[in-house]
Amino acid sequence: MDKMLSASGGSVERTIAMLELLALAEEPLKLSEIAHRLAIPKSASHRILTSLLENGWARQSNESDCYALTIRMALIGQKQLDRLEVTDLKQPILNDLAERTRELVRLTAVQNNSLVWIGSARGRRSGLVFEPDMSATIVPYATANGKIWLASIERELALRIALETGLGQQGQSAAAAAIRTIDALNKELDETARQGYGRARGEAEEGVGAIAVAVKQDDRVVGTMSVAAPLTRLTDDKVSEIVPLLERAASNMAIAWETS
Repeated sequence: MDKMLSASGGSVERTIAMLELLALAEEPLKLSEIAHRLAIPKSASHRILTSLLENGWARQSNESDCYALTIRMALIGQKQLDRLEVTDLKQPILNDLAERTRELVRLTAVQNNSLVWIGSARGRRSGLVFEPDMSATIVPYATANGKIWLASIERELALRIALETGLGQQGQSAAAAAIRTIDALNKELDETARQGYGRARGEAEEGVGAIAVAVKQDDRVVGTMSVAAPLTRLTDDKVSEIVPLLERAASNMAIAWETS
């Protein structure tokens, strides 16, 4: 997970980005590689690394002249997990996003050419609250989660899955606003791929909208995360506010996916 930073990026932002880069790297990295991945000058990279070395956060290999984190970050992270009594790293990510958006957050996993619900968190306890059935089948062409997933796979397979799950059929398990034709779905998946997130507007359930992004492992979509709310609250402006939060949460979820 490389983080690209502008030349004018602040020192704190650069330090955080370097910590993330070193924490997720599978092996120690050379100074030139760190500078390249973060898109910052080698001189700036060296200053940050020197500070990390002096404060016990990083170590340098004399043999290969490469840098890696020490166990300090792992120890602090473990202490935080113990304090929170966390056994599943996925749930705190869902809880945090629900608290930030004050809406329903859900998580799916890809299983056998379908999506299944595997987690949720509710961010609102009063007022107009969406209470979904977590055992319900996810209709891929009618849901935000389904759209971002279908947009990530080979198009012929995506269309076949949509047809097999009821696209264009009478009595399909979706609302009246749902997509009905292959042509319409093709256009929707093209738009979904372009914008980087799926969006549903009352297509799975009347009056309910959602936006979703993919959770990826090595460029492979293993699941999706979504924020759902009544359409009256999920305006275009609100979507613009939520998408960056959702993308960041999905990035964290990809890390938790490996360790849970």
